Amino acid sequence: MKEEAPLLIPKIKYVLKQIAKQKSENYMIELINHSFFDFEQHWNNKEFPNAYNLKIYLTPDIYSKYYSTKKNIESIIKKRINDSAELLIPDLKLFPDYDKLELLSSEVKPIYTKWEEINSNQQKLIEIMERSSDSIDYQSIGNTSRTLMDKLARAVFNADLHKSNDPTIELNNGKFKNQLNTYISCELKGKKNKELRKVAQSSMEFVRDSIDLMNSTTHKLNAEKHFAELCVISVISAVSIIKTIDALD
Repeated sequence: MKEEAPLLIPKIKYVLKQIAKQKSENYMIELINHSFFDFEQHWNNKEFPNAYNLKIYLTPDIYSKYYSTKKNIESIIKKRINDSAELLIPDLKLFPDYDKLELLSSEVKPIYTKWEEINSNQQKLIEIMERSSDSIDYQSIGNTSRTLMDKLARAVFNADLHKSNDPTIELNNGKFKNQLNTYISCELKGKKNKELRKVAQSSMEFVRDSIDLMNSTTHKLNAEKHFAELCVISVISAVSIIKTIDALD
């Protein structure tokens, strides 16, 4: 290979954009324009010197915008790089670039609902975020977020009314993502609710991933505040969506 992968990044991004232009893929052009490529040598680079794992960091707004199609986008970009460069990319993942995320805790407000316990838990979550200063505080945000989402699921999910088409899906208490997604599918069934249903289900996935991220100890320490704020905002956004669905006729 004439050049190492990091030196090829501008050329790879150029080719990816040209391919996207030929296919009229405006979404892909937007992704590439707001991305940072981070190549890491594969663990077995002695045997495969051209093998690299690739992490693509996107600005948080772009990452959130295309979150529901994340896996498909990863697959497309991976194939196009493998096909058009002298590289072997065994693993490619999209991530939000938290260094580009600037949030003000004071701007985060709870969404008031008819469920007092949900309201109080939102307020508690915001208060923890505002006074947080170390990893223990940030993990507490993850745990409190999970508790809030579990209580939200119990408030709206009715096992007698909300049935999944997949009998293998666990819908017992504690499985808040499954319960909320099933609730959304049942309450927003039909073609006319397709777009709202898609947004709502993507939001639930994003909340679950945010909480898991907060409870993880593998992320970089200087980004913990950003992780915490994103987790809180995603949870409160989810509460807003469920409140909206609950208010529908």
